[in-house]
Amino acid sequence: MKEFKSALHSSREGLFMRKEILYASIGALFVSAQVLTAIRVESFPLFPSPYDLVPAGVMAYLAIFVVANILNEKEGKKEGWKIIVAGLFANMLFLLCMYLELALPEARGVFPEHTSQTFAWLTSLEVRIVIGSMIAFVIAMYLNNYLYHRWKWNIWGRYAVILIIVMTIDTVLFHTIAYAGIFSTEGLLGSIASVTVFKIILSIITIPVFAMGLKVYGWTFFLEKEHERAAEAPGV
Repeated sequence: MKEFKSALHSSREGLFMRKEILYASIGALFVSAQVLTAIRVESFPLFPSPYDLVPAGVMAYLAIFVVANILNEKEGKKEGWKIIVAGLFANMLFLLCMYLELALPEARGVFPEHTSQTFAWLTSLEVRIVIGSMIAFVIAMYLNNYLYHRWKWNIWGRYAVILIIVMTIDTVLFHTIAYAGIFSTEGLLGSIASVTVFKIILSIITIPVFAMGLKVYGWTFFLEKEHERAAEAPGV
C-alpha cells in the first residue's frame, strides 16, 4: 500500500511540472523547426510559383509562440522572458552539435557520394538558418512578450493580433538573413508574402489551441492545490 501511495504521489508530481513540460516542449519544437526548415520547402499555392514557398518548420515554430503565451498568461511576464533565453540556448546548442559533427572525419563509402554533398550543402545553409532564426526569434519574442503585457484588452483578440504582428516581423527578418542570395529577389519576396499569409491563417486557427492550453494549465493547477491540501490533512 505504501509503495502504491508513493508511486501515485510521484505521478502527481510529474503531472504538476507544468512549466518544465512546456520548456521541454519549446526545446523540442525549436529543434524540429530547424531541421524541417533545412531539409524541406513546401508549396502553399496562394500565388503562382515561385511565390508559394513555405519552409516546413513554420508550424513547429509558431507553436513555440502559442506555448509562450500560455506561460505569459498563466505565469506572468517573468516566465515570458525566460523563453527568450531558452530559445537562444536551444539554437546555440543545435549549432554547436552541428559543428562538432562536421569536425569528425566522415566514413566514406557508407552512403552514396551525393548524400555527403547534400549534407555539406545543408550544413552550410543551416548556419544561416540558425543565425537568422536566433535574431528573428529574439526580436519577435521580445515584442510578443512586451505587447502581451502592455495591451489589456480582450485576451483572444490580443493573442491573435499580437501573433500576426510578430509573425510578420519574424518572417521578414528570418527570410532576409537565411535566404537572401539563395532565392531570387522575386522568389524571396514571394516566399515572404506566402509565409506571412500562411502564418496569419495559422495564428487564427491556433486560438482554440491556445484556449485549450490555458484550460489544461489551469486544471493541473487546481489539481495541484487539491493534492497539497490532501497532503496537509491529518492522517494522509
